[in-house]
Amino acid sequence: GGKTFAAEKSLESIFRNDPGLLQARLARAGWHDVTPQRLAMKSLVYGLCTLGASLGFLFFMQRLQLLFIDFCLLFALLAAYSPFSSIGAAIKKRQIEIARSLPDLLDMLASTVQAGLALNAAFAYAAPSTPGPLGEELRAVLSEMRVGRSRAEALKAMAERVDQDDLKTTVRAIIQADRLGSNLSSLLENLSVEARQKRLFRAEEQAAQLAVKMVIPMAFFMLPALFVVIFGAVAASYFAPK
Repeated sequence: GGKTFAAEKSLESIFRNDPGLLQARLARAGWHDVTPQRLAMKSLVYGLCTLGASLGFLFFMQRLQLLFIDFCLLFALLAAYSPFSSIGAAIKKRQIEIARSLPDLLDMLASTVQAGLALNAAFAYAAPSTPGPLGEELRAVLSEMRVGRSRAEALKAMAERVDQDDLKTTVRAIIQADRLGSNLSSLLENLSVEARQKRLFRAEEQAAQLAVKMVIPMAFFMLPALFVVIFGAVAASYFAPK
């Protein structure tokens, strides 16, 4: 699948001494203090520690057969891969948080622009009030603009860094409206309405999938308990000593 391909590309980038892809995934996950070299070292430590502990356990239990050693190698590989697999979960969680915060940010930007503030001033006003990763990205955009980067370039860099569809659409629309001299306040209002509708559709889609996701927990946890309650008393009376 896509996750497996991304993980393989991340591992390949390390072994080629080309950490660009992995560095982009780390930034997308919000792990700005983690370097590819540090993550590779963490993976190596996890793998070696798991391999050493599992082989030590086999030696203690006197089970140093080839089949058990193969299982130890498999566990070591899984432990070495675990730091990379956690990146995908962190990216997905961060993108969901950004999609949830985006409509509120657009509402705030639209209100401030309607009040007469310029777009840069609206960003500066909204950044301290925006929680979570979207606020972090917005503050990063303001920092880049302070050091001389243009607003369009800073927004494009944020969209590429986050790689979230709603945010990409918003950035493209803002840059295009800014170039054409369109009405930014009405554009921001329309983007806010569209983002809220998408958020509602995603919530309805997740609610529709809830019944399917509950089938396996019910089959493995609730039905056995129900069978015990129904047939337990019958079995106890049948096997009870006369």
